[in-house]
Amino acid sequence: MSDSDISPQFNAKMSITDYKKIIQDADNYFNDNFTHVAIDEIVKLRADFFDALLLHLWQCAELATENVSLNAVGGYGRQTLHLHSDIDICVLSAQALSSHQEAQIGQFFTQLWDLGLELGHSVLALNQIDKACEDISTATSLFEIRHLTGPESHAKQVAERLYGDDLWSSEAFYKAKFSEQDERHKKAQGSAFSLEPNLKNSPGGMRDIQTLIWVTRKYFAAEDMAALRRFGFFTTDEYAELLESQHFIWRTRWALHAAAQRSENRLLIALQSDVARLMGFGDNSHLAIEKMMRQLYRAMRRISELNQMLLQYFKDEILVQADKKSVVLNQHFEINGRMLNARHDDVFVDRKQLIALFIHIAENANDIDGISPLTIRLIRQVRRRLLGDLQDFHSCRKEFIALFRHPQGMGLALSLMHRHGILASYLPQWREIVGQMQFDLYHVYPVDEHTHKLLKNLYSLNGKPETPSFAQPSAVFKAIENKEVLLLAALFHDLGKGRGGDHSELGAVDALQFAKFHELKPSQAKVIAWLVQNHLLLSLSCQRLDIYDPSEVKNLAKSIGTKARLDALYCLTIADIKATNDDLWTNWKATLLRDLYMSISYALRNGLENVLEQRTVVREHKIEALELMGMTETPDVIKQLWKRLPLSFFSNAQPAEIARYSQAMAKYPAERALILLDDSITKGSSDLFVYMKDKPGLFVTLFNTLASLQISVQQANISRTKDGYVVESLKILDYDHHPIRTAGRRERIKQRLKQVLFENRKVPKQRLNSNIDSFISEPKVEFLHSRKKDRTLISVTALDNPQFMSHFCNGFRQFELNIHSAKITTVGEQVDNVFLVSDKEGQSLDDDNKQALKSFFVDFIKEQAPT
Repeated sequence: MSDSDISPQFNAKMSITDYKKIIQDADNYFNDNFTHVAIDEIVKLRADFFDALLLHLWQCAELATENVSLNAVGGYGRQTLHLHSDIDICVLSAQALSSHQEAQIGQFFTQLWDLGLELGHSVLALNQIDKACEDISTATSLFEIRHLTGPESHAKQVAERLYGDDLWSSEAFYKAKFSEQDERHKKAQGSAFSLEPNLKNSPGGMRDIQTLIWVTRKYFAAEDMAALRRFGFFTTDEYAELLESQHFIWRTRWALHAAAQRSENRLLIALQSDVARLMGFGDNSHLAIEKMMRQLYRAMRRISELNQMLLQYFKDEILVQADKKSVVLNQHFEINGRMLNARHDDVFVDRKQLIALFIHIAENANDIDGISPLTIRLIRQVRRRLLGDLQDFHSCRKEFIALFRHPQGMGLALSLMHRHGILASYLPQWREIVGQMQFDLYHVYPVDEHTHKLLKNLYSLNGKPETPSFAQPSAVFKAIENKEVLLLAALFHDLGKGRGGDHSELGAVDALQFAKFHELKPSQAKVIAWLVQNHLLLSLSCQRLDIYDPSEVKNLAKSIGTKARLDALYCLTIADIKATNDDLWTNWKATLLRDLYMSISYALRNGLENVLEQRTVVREHKIEALELMGMTETPDVIKQLWKRLPLSFFSNAQPAEIARYSQAMAKYPAERALILLDDSITKGSSDLFVYMKDKPGLFVTLFNTLASLQISVQQANISRTKDGYVVESLKILDYDHHPIRTAGRRERIKQRLKQVLFENRKVPKQRLNSNIDSFISEPKVEFLHSRKKDRTLISVTALDNPQFMSHFCNGFRQFELNIHSAKITTVGEQVDNVFLVSDKEGQSLDDDNKQALKSFFVDFIKEQAPT
């Protein structure tokens, strides 16, 4: 294809209709050839065509003899003119225009508008350049000025002003363009990978390449990106990759303009089928779109990665920076400035280091903003050489699970792992869903990006709730013990899509295989697979069922089986909805899910908890506790102790707690009270453990003593042994809502508890807090089904209040109730408590006593509430 193929034959006698026909014929010719002619040649030839047209019309407007110049700027200045793109021009003059010249230029612009051309135009005197270029957008456009006709010195003067440091220094220009790009990416919510990507402005789009070109031109006075190879910023392969990706996006944009018959940068779903057909992907709509979009996402991901790498190189080269602080992490990695950097080029010969890199990012989350350009280059090089899956390496598997267990693992570490293709290198299933379309407006992201967002949403629940509707989900998430189970289920929940069949069932099978391969505990594997298979259960139930029908709730509770599964499923559902489409998460949906969650929680407490599931957890906790104690077999002293302890002790405590408590109980004389309170912190609370012979009112005494010390109980698991001992494990906070900070304070608390619990001292009087008004709200008191005929199960739910337990302890004491076990949980602003009690005769409560107790609780709290 050559200029002669479209050389226009213009003459002064042509009408507007004649011009329009020539323009249309030229564009038709370009459209007919763009699939088999290099796209960079097409856009240049179209620019050449309009060069000839503008020069002709300039002469017709009798401007050729005037001391004014016509110049192409912006994309047209780069000689890259896409179909339906704006034609950006700038008319320059040495001094102010005369009225005659203004009229001539006005006539010239009018002709262009009459031809239906989209113009970006400006008219400037050379002495106005400095003022105009104070705006970064105007300065950027003029950076690409290309002389068309008139005095050539005009364009040279503008270039000299811009390439010098008087108007924009290299440092100021870099900062402005970087900030501009950052704002543009934020508007796209940091992702190019929506179902309707913006080919120009999304991350990885045309603007990201142009930003590199602009900075290159300003700092290096280079005409194109090829110059970066000479300066050592690009390897030959990287340059070829950038050009290939750019050309694919250019070709897609040309087809988009042709399909839309207008200037359009968003690849709208309604146009995708036509675009795919024009690009030669075939007429099979879904398959053609799938192929096109996968290639597009791949191109945009490559551009984004190269853009980040090069801009960081530029930053190091251009910006005057103070000496960067360098912190050596180990023999492989260091933190240089705020970037993680590989210390040697062979770092990834050990494949484990590809995953360990992200562990370091998680561990140093507050000190790292990204990965250094050198290290990104090393990642890219080793990524091409990976012949098998990273998970084939046992050391990589251990690091991968460690990342999902790390509190900061789903933060920046996960995002960078996804961005740089290591997640796809690790999981074969992930590679299959990269760029996987979903072909509806309900899902606004392809499967991989949706899953990435879901994991980020779960991670955000660990922080301060972004809106009131996330307060309860956040509290539930924070209380989950083994968060990696939930996070791995989130990873696999949609990995079965695109393979035919039920994606939930396919994903569950994959999850089980993954869990076995990664040596997870059987109970964890079972829960992960269950969550994957049932991840739509709550959302579909809200849509299809009457969630306020007790029979529907009971059926759901039976399907879910345990409170731990419910908590995980609740958080997964909310994160999934928000990752599907931000507009789907509403206060109404939050309320429905919260009500359903609370109803199922109540049903599970009311006798539907899965006992077999509990026994599996107990068995695994015992095995792990023995390992932590350095034992392969259970010694007799531990064996005898564990026989006396109830199942709830092992299911409610973590293995590390079981090991610590068991060793302490085994060593302690039976006739003395054991009180443990050291610097251990769990869930942001201090651990308090009490083990002693049971006696009347012990539970009440314990909580009243803690209340007198201004200590609040966040969680408590209290049970009795088979031979009449009490085992109490509590998570507590001091008066300042923090764990017990000092050894002195911990010792004073232990001494006070020993005095009251063991030496029968009186409980100190509590300090009244005049600011407490939580109990203006009525508590909810319910009697649940108990498997033991001589016991009554009481559920008490109310707003959190430091004096909460004191009020209820008074009720238990007044009614002379024996408390056999208790589970106390603070979730957000709500305290949820379940007590297993009997009357003073050791029998369950009758209906009259139940009603009297319930009335007492409600009335007593109302009386105690401050006015």
